[in-house]
Amino acid sequence: MGAEPSIQVSVGATEARSHFAEMLKRVHRSKEHLIIEKGGIAVAALIGMREYDDFLRWRAQQELRGLGQAMAEQATRAGLEEEDLAAALEADRRVVYDAHYRGQVGE
Repeated sequence: MGAEPSIQVSVGATEARSHFAEMLKRVHRSKEHLIIEKGGIAVAALIGMREYDDFLRWRAQQELRGLGQAMAEQATRAGLEEEDLAAALEADRRVVYDAHYRGQVGE
């Protein structure tokens, strides 16, 4: 995901509650992840927004990859060729583009 690795630091839940504002600053200012533990078991993580955004982007890419694979499997079962799928996708893209942008010309 990100270019620089983050430092992972574990803290207890009581410490996290007592020093939450300070911990937010630590996460915001540095490449630090705080793993919050309760009874020695990791229960939550506090990470910076950039890293969270990176995570969301990565997760979306994984979901799209899975969707693409599922579509390919379904197309194979239906006997569709890759060229037919590409042509259908292009036709759909044009319809969506025209519906979205055609009415905006000259507005």
